Amino acid sequence: MVRYEQNQSFTGRDTFLAQLHEKFQTPATDLYHGRIALFGLGGIGKTQIALEYAYRYQSSYHRIYWISAETQAFLLDGYQKIAERAELQISHLSTVEVAERVISWLEQEESWLLVVDNMDDLNIVSMAGSPNSKFLLLPSTGQLRQHTLITTRNRHAYGIPAQGMEVTKLDQDASLELLYNSSKISCGSDSAEDRAAARIVKDLDHLPLAIDQAAAYIRQVAKTFKAFLTDYTEYRKDLINWVPQGIRQYPHTVATTWRMSFTAISTHNPAAVELLRLFSFLNPDGILIQFLQSGANGTQDDLRQTISHRIKFQEGLSELEKFSLVKRASHVDGQEMLIIHRLVQAVVKDELSDPDLARFRTVTVDICHQAFPHAWDEKTWTLCRLYVGQAMGPLMDPESSATEKSASVMNRVGWFLRDDGKLNDSEHLLMRSCEICLRILGAEHPDTLTSMNNLASTYWAQGRMAEAAALQEEVLEKHRRILGAEHPDMLTSMGNLALTYWAQGRMAEAAALQEEVLEKQRRILGAEHPDTLTSMNNLASTYWTQGRMAEAAVLEEEVLEKRRRILGAEHPDTLMSMNNLASTYRAQGRMAEAAALEEEVEAVALTCNFYPLELRSMLWHTQFLRILVLQRIVTLSPGRAAIQKWRANFHRSHPPLGE
Repeated sequence: MVRYEQNQSFTGRDTFLAQLHEKFQTPATDLYHGRIALFGLGGIGKTQIALEYAYRYQSSYHRIYWISAETQAFLLDGYQKIAERAELQISHLSTVEVAERVISWLEQEESWLLVVDNMDDLNIVSMAGSPNSKFLLLPSTGQLRQHTLITTRNRHAYGIPAQGMEVTKLDQDASLELLYNSSKISCGSDSAEDRAAARIVKDLDHLPLAIDQAAAYIRQVAKTFKAFLTDYTEYRKDLINWVPQGIRQYPHTVATTWRMSFTAISTHNPAAVELLRLFSFLNPDGILIQFLQSGANGTQDDLRQTISHRIKFQEGLSELEKFSLVKRASHVDGQEMLIIHRLVQAVVKDELSDPDLARFRTVTVDICHQAFPHAWDEKTWTLCRLYVGQAMGPLMDPESSATEKSASVMNRVGWFLRDDGKLNDSEHLLMRSCEICLRILGAEHPDTLTSMNNLASTYWAQGRMAEAAALQEEVLEKHRRILGAEHPDMLTSMGNLALTYWAQGRMAEAAALQEEVLEKQRRILGAEHPDTLTSMNNLASTYWTQGRMAEAAVLEEEVLEKRRRILGAEHPDTLMSMNNLASTYRAQGRMAEAAALEEEVEAVALTCNFYPLELRSMLWHTQFLRILVLQRIVTLSPGRAAIQKWRANFHRSHPPLGE
């Protein structure tokens, strides 16, 4: 008594079906009573798996019955049909009594499979409130070959109770096989049509119902995979709602399937719908709950109260989980996260008005602004890396709000990405930040100049020195004109441009700028200010590169003397100065003095368990020129791993602003 014919296009679930069969063959426990519930997102293929199981393993059973549980009326009607097929005596019985009679009969029979399809509301099988309130509208025995197979969107299968098996997306090969079989198109190896097919299943995120719907459109309208892609790119919303011609086993489209879930959720828990709308603008591969909670204060009142209130938040998630619209998972770092299908996100967005679309895009930027750290060090570096994946999607969205706040968080995340070596992503965010600042703040606003300067720094790290220099020259000109010749920001811009000139080999221009910076900092900040000593060190490096060793040595001796006196002999900056001066002495042929400094660095490194990896303030270009000084420290076993890691990373590093 199976209501559908076998699906000739079924593919990709052989392992799952074998596992399902094996679970049924294992003697059932008292908890599950021979019941297994296939749960998962609407359109994921639960009903098709149940159908294939019924046909593939029909020889294992004497009887197979299929009933719908979309409503309790459907369920009771299904039992009525079983009673009629089995020729049970049911005259003058109520529908509930018929169900009781059928279930009692099944419990005494052997070798049957009962498929209960679409039981999304678990209360359907409960008779709570009836005279026989303890009665469950499911067979309660679980002897060998007495099996009940349930399909449901509700993840809480244990509430039936039943043993749950999650149905997940198809893999790439199975997705392609389904598309080829259902569309009746076969392609050659690595043809343009093959590549288009791969793009289709990726865009549909390997959802069986969506692939089947696309295949029907290809058969009836597009005729080729490439033509479908063209239509899908321009008319995605229409195609998700498109209804194929002819008789279909599943009457609903992808969009309709989920729309019914949204409606049901809004009736029981409107706050859950707001959460789902928010999730549709965040990372579908994993929304970190910690990230949401960290950014909660950036959301609007209702959302903030839901996210910040543990009970309300869990209730909302539970409501969404009932329909498998989200599922919980663990991040590699152990953080709890939520997974949402990309097409669910698309359908949710399609349902929103333009004002609501703008509102949620603003909210997601606000969450990123609130959650992403404003500064990073060794303690917060891991958190920043964790949150980058959360922030990138909302910030890279071309429709995201173009506000001063969005430009600020783009600048911050882009700057971290530069520090972390993700230079292409850094460039995209910083360029967007610059564009927004230019448009809403103007070309001479401090935030605009900061974004330009940071973008130049990313160009620098990419080796695009000409572009970096052009931006830095523009920033310097504006700082000099707006702030004056001695403002700290103007001097910082001058120092940055000098480093870029240095990297381009324009040593004379670099030296001229650095000499001007040093002269002004000596006069304004004093000879012992950290910025003055940094500028002195930079200028010494430029002199070193120009071959002006005597002048470099004089500056480096002064820097070392002051740092040794002010910071102490074991401070990283002091050790940096020792390294620099040692390399200069070697270039001058003063080997004994160079060796003495190197031995002192070695002794401090051993005594303090302190290795050059930790000398973070050392200039990139100075280290590059003077790397030979480190060779002696590399030979120390305890420090070798640190040195190797440092060498692997320092080539992509860039000196921070002002150094």
